[in-house]
Amino acid sequence: MFYLSRSEQVAVVVLLALLVAGAGVLAYTRGQRSAWAEPGPLFVEAPAGDDASRPLLVHVSGAVRLPGVYEVPAGARVADALGRAGGTTPEADVAALDLAAELEDGERLHVPTQQQAGRKRPDPAPERAGLISLNSATKEQLDSLPGIGPVYAERIIAYREQLRREEGRGFRSTDELLNVPGIGPRRLAALRDYVVP
Repeated sequence: MFYLSRSEQVAVVVLLALLVAGAGVLAYTRGQRSAWAEPGPLFVEAPAGDDASRPLLVHVSGAVRLPGVYEVPAGARVADALGRAGGTTPEADVAALDLAAELEDGERLHVPTQQQAGRKRPDPAPERAGLISLNSATKEQLDSLPGIGPVYAERIIAYREQLRREEGRGFRSTDELLNVPGIGPRRLAALRDYVVP
């Protein structure tokens, strides 16, 4: 058997303690070095792509043809939401809205009437009786006008619907008939005594 004297035993214990302490210091310094060499991220950003392309839900209420909750693409504008709601009614005060404003998810878009906004709605048929309103005329009524047949009547209605869909309004003036394909100054002059916006 191998025996150590008391002083040799103390020396072995001290030597082992030094080895363990040295190994601990070495492991600690290596850990610190690797922490400085390869720092981890301070924060993690969620990928923006998913939220940026997610459709929005918008509640459209007030003076629109089909009030309700509509899904619109990200980046949609107020005019887009009004189009989804079928456009505005003739009583709507579109001037109170910013049609180019970008929508947010969960937004409520309320379209006030002209009466709610304190504006007096212009009378679509002034004193002259028997005039046809371009904003409410049926295809048959438009067809009965001089120089307007079924084709031009359909074009006028299509243009009126485009105005409501894209701009949230109807005709503001009879001169806007010039924007209808096929209606020129001569045909417009013949219609002036028969129609109002």
